[in-house]
Amino acid sequence: MKVSLEGNQVIFVPYMTEHVPTYHEWMKDPALLQATGSEPLTLDEEYAMQQSWTTDPQKCTFIVLDKQRIEGDFVHGEPHVEAMAGDVNLYMNDIDDFQTAEIEIMIAEPQRK
Repeated sequence: MKVSLEGNQVIFVPYMTEHVPTYHEWMKDPALLQATGSEPLTLDEEYAMQQSWTTDPQKCTFIVLDKQRIEGDFVHGEPHVEAMAGDVNLYMNDIDDFQTAEIEIMIAEPQRK
């Protein structure tokens, strides 16, 4: 997916390979693991998971960027790792209705909560 969604304070960008190291560090936090119902993964497993999310038609993941932390101008298609604050996952669980989805929002950066 090549879509970015921009709001007043955040921008949602596709989950890219450049995001994986920071995401992996976030997911070492036991509180985040518990809150998201996740299991700890190795870095290689996290890269594989990122790839699976980009190809699964029933899932969609965006990284939440804090607009105040973007260095320079926002450029669509650039990862802007410095501004990562969390993620948004969409689960299209109803294969007959792709307009219905479950949404999960995680703000991982403590100073952004």
